[in-house]
Amino acid sequence: MQKVTVSKEKVMSDSKLMPFMEPNKLFATEYHDHVRYDYYLVGNIGDPEDYLDLCHALRSCGQQDEFFLRFNSGGGQVRTGNQILNALRECPAEVVGFIEHDCGSMTTFLFLACDTWGVSKYAEWFSHTVSGGNYGKENETFESSQFLRKQTHKRIRDEYANFLTPIEIESILKGSDIYLDADEIMDRLNIYAEARDSQGCGDENCPGCSQEPEVQETVDDLIAEAVDIGITKAMDKLMKKYSLVEKEVKPKTPSLKTKKAVKEAAEIYKSLGEEVPVIK
Repeated sequence: MQKVTVSKEKVMSDSKLMPFMEPNKLFATEYHDHVRYDYYLVGNIGDPEDYLDLCHALRSCGQQDEFFLRFNSGGGQVRTGNQILNALRECPAEVVGFIEHDCGSMTTFLFLACDTWGVSKYAEWFSHTVSGGNYGKENETFESSQFLRKQTHKRIRDEYANFLTPIEIESILKGSDIYLDADEIMDRLNIYAEARDSQGCGDENCPGCSQEPEVQETVDDLIAEAVDIGITKAMDKLMKKYSLVEKEVKPKTPSLKTKKAVKEAAEIYKSLGEEVPVIK
């Protein structure tokens, strides 16, 4: 028999004096061998302290547990999103991201950080560049805006790589908005998942990532390998039949006829009183 428990967030907002009016967002269902967590990230992403229960649950669950993040949010505060991202990356359990309807702005980064995904039939995706502002002295606002631009451009290129095309990413940085429906989201997730798996998690101690990836041979590689094998076999056969080393020529032993002729010639020289020539 499964046991369902509910964790109520401590919302530090205008209604923090009446926490009983806040909806429950985190649900834990206990099974005999694991716990399933369901968190509903809905509405605008607010202040960081509003998501302490979520971050704690992500970090404290077990590797055998299941964690479902259900999104219905158009985004919100970047600093809060970063806090949730950190907890997501430290979560030992597999995290499933599911888009109930809206998934926009900062929420898209959270969704892509999950281990696997699902979308509802009429899910909507919305990507754009950051919105915000600052105040202060002229030099302070200028320096702040310059930093925000640099950091935002780098992040959008990193987070959306292999999900959006390079042309789409550059168009976002120039102010365009990208909208995707459920089918378009799933098609891009297939490509994104393959690219992410090929890169690994970046942990040197990870058993799955420490192994060298299997190299897929191309047709050209197979042809080149076959040619090398054929040439090697042909050369071995040639070496067995012919020797490329120059053989030493041994001097021939003079025959008996040659010895007799030399002896007769020597006697003739002696009879004439001349010195017998020596042939080397």
